[in-house]
Amino acid sequence: MPAFALALLVGGGVLAVNVRADPATGDSSSVSREHDSVNVKADHHYNSPAERANDDLLITEVKSALARDGVANGYPVAVDCDHGKIMLSGVVKSAQDAKHAGDIAAAAQGVTGVNDQLTWH
Repeated sequence: MPAFALALLVGGGVLAVNVRADPATGDSSSVSREHDSVNVKADHHYNSPAERANDDLLITEVKSALARDGVANGYPVAVDCDHGKIMLSGVVKSAQDAKHAGDIAAAAQGVTGVNDQLTWH
């Protein structure tokens, strides 16, 4: 299952591309648009590969849900997860879209919380 989640992350880079710096800790994500960009650096400390795989699966599920909805189409949105808590960062069209993206992330099964740091213009 972790390989499947990783394949979805790499293949489904509609919203952001995740690059793991270290299998046990560390994550960075960077996406950009003509005048907007987002670069996220986060350190995660997992007790097992299963914990990391669960976060990777949640990232994939949230990215897929956002892509299906279209709320972030054409905008740089990064999705990260740390022990079930999703972090959204980047830029979207409006405050309403930022709230909607946070609601979509919160609705994903297994998500324990959402830190919505999306901005708009």
